[in-house]
Amino acid sequence: MSLWDPKCVSLALVAVGIAVVSGAGGGPVRMGSRAPTLAASPAPDRQALALRFAPWLYLHPDEPFEILAVIPVLHPHRPLIAYHIFFAEDALLAGHGDPSDHEIVWVAYDPVTLEVTDVLTLWHRAVLRTDACVAEARANGGRPRLEVQWGQHGILPFGWRAAPTRRTRCLLRLHYLFMRYLGGMPWLESRGYHVSFSGSYADYLRFAEPVDLAPYVGREEPLVAEWSTAGLESRFHRGFQRKREWPDL
Repeated sequence: MSLWDPKCVSLALVAVGIAVVSGAGGGPVRMGSRAPTLAASPAPDRQALALRFAPWLYLHPDEPFEILAVIPVLHPHRPLIAYHIFFAEDALLAGHGDPSDHEIVWVAYDPVTLEVTDVLTLWHRAVLRTDACVAEARANGGRPRLEVQWGQHGILPFGWRAAPTRRTRCLLRLHYLFMRYLGGMPWLESRGYHVSFSGSYADYLRFAEPVDLAPYVGREEPLVAEWSTAGLESRFHRGFQRKREWPDL
């Protein structure tokens, strides 16, 4: 498929336009079979649970923005953990009033066996999942492998390249064009950020820098909340964009 495929670019422009205007999390885009309905959870050690399922992120080697914090939130009624990941900036939206970039990963687990039952990521308003990501997490002690876009930090579940939907691939191509040709934003350049991506599209998809989130997760006690914004604000003392709390399982 050409980088300038008209259908792909049209689809991506509409989707990115909605995301930039609204900035809110949208409905799920299923990239594999759906996990079973989850039962209510007992209350095991919260820190141990958050560490057990802490994801590994694979970033581009030239990622320009650091991870500032990772705050886990346990759902009070379901065996489900949200990992709220805060980066220093978003290369496309920086300068629009949000001093940091807020991304989310959800991990669902069996409360009896403590086996991962689902892994979902919030990716530019869509909720993504793949069977391959769940299988990879199970094979590695419950810790998911996730890939992170350069500069914008959209989090992709392992196995996304083989997923049948075109939306993700189309948007990735458009985001690459933004970063490659429109990335030299004056308000970032004036602050010392050099956000233009200079490589090829193939290089843009090179997620080769592993980052273990366990040390971030282990810094303080996880939150337990169905509505977590106030708790997140009490822990993370910078402005951030509010996003959806939980996925539909």
